[in-house]
Amino acid sequence: MNELFSTNFSSDELLWERFKNGDRLAFEQIISVHYASLFRFGSRYSKDTGLIEDCLHDMFVYLWERRLHISGTDSIKKYLLKSFRHKILLELQRTQRRGWVDEDEAVDMSPDQNFEDFFVFIETEQLSAKKIKTLIDLLPQRQQEALHLRYYEELDIEHIAQVMSINRQSVSNHLHKALNFLREHW
Repeated sequence: MNELFSTNFSSDELLWERFKNGDRLAFEQIISVHYASLFRFGSRYSKDTGLIEDCLHDMFVYLWERRLHISGTDSIKKYLLKSFRHKILLELQRTQRRGWVDEDEAVDMSPDQNFEDFFVFIETEQLSAKKIKTLIDLLPQRQQEALHLRYYEELDIEHIAQVMSINRQSVSNHLHKALNFLREHW
């Protein structure tokens, strides 16, 4: 497996496991690392800072209380962003305060859906992510590297070409072949 994939996730996985095992310092570290970016993310949906803070508080309390029942993750940031997005949209829908909510995004949530149901959804997504990771491991190293730089580091083709010391067309070819393989084997 490409080292880029294994080293990026090990610290998140370990921190998450410590948190799940009741390590309060690990939980506090998760909060301190991610709180500001979650708050900024929440401000895309509402200008009400009190609402954003309440949703963050409720989400973190829920996570702490349910830590024994949630699945592992290789990306704490992704897990928290998805959870928080759902929490804030649910709260906006419940209170009829639309703020900055994109109506198309709000429609995809059922009013009957609760926060716990969403964690089941996230765990299902985690299984899909593991399947994708397994398929990525089957790719040649250069294709893995190109995928990682494009989708995890969010670099454009030009920057990927510079990092990998290849031309833009080669980057495009690596990405195209990798994505075709993933589609075929999904």
